[in-house]
Amino acid sequence: MLRISLCCAAALLASCASAPPPLTSASPASPDAPEGARPPRQSSLRGDELTRKTTTLLSAARQEQEHWDAYGPVSGTPEDAPKDNTQPEMKHDHH
Repeated sequence: MLRISLCCAAALLASCASAPPPLTSASPASPDAPEGARPPRQSSLRGDELTRKTTTLLSAARQEQEHWDAYGPVSGTPEDAPKDNTQPEMKHDHH
């Protein structure tokens, strides 16, 4: 019996609760509230002196690599590159 009377009392109190007041447009929780001022973003990825120097060095290395790639897989200087496609004979010692 106590359980039923507690449930009735809870229901009565819940029905007496008033609805919250409506949100005004000045309230930050209102969907009609204006958005806050947002300053424009500044990129933190600006190139500093070290980045510019690195880019210059990598560009020079890429150009040099392209120059070397024109001679194919050769070690040494381009002047040392073989002029023809002959390869030295390989000797095998068979017994």
